[in-house]
Amino acid sequence: MEQEILTAKVTNINNDEQFNIHINGKAKQNEVEFVLVRSMYMLLTHYTKTNHIPFEKALHEYSRAIYAQIGAMHDNEMRAMSHEDTD
Repeated sequence: MEQEILTAKVTNINNDEQFNIHINGKAKQNEVEFVLVRSMYMLLTHYTKTNHIPFEKALHEYSRAIYAQIGAMHDNEMRAMSHEDTD
């Protein structure tokens, strides 16, 4: 049985990339987590092969980058929300 868990689209409007990710409302949380983590694993293994580095080193680099990127996204969203409150 095949089930769509999530879809992602990138649209470029006036040189501004916009991302739209849709999670199937019927998907279970563990299914969504599995898809996201499996995608990251595939990216990581590709990174190790492309850069000829050990998996552990790549995992360390990726985990720091993910931590920083998610933190920056959160900060940006909080700033945007605080600006919406003052408008």
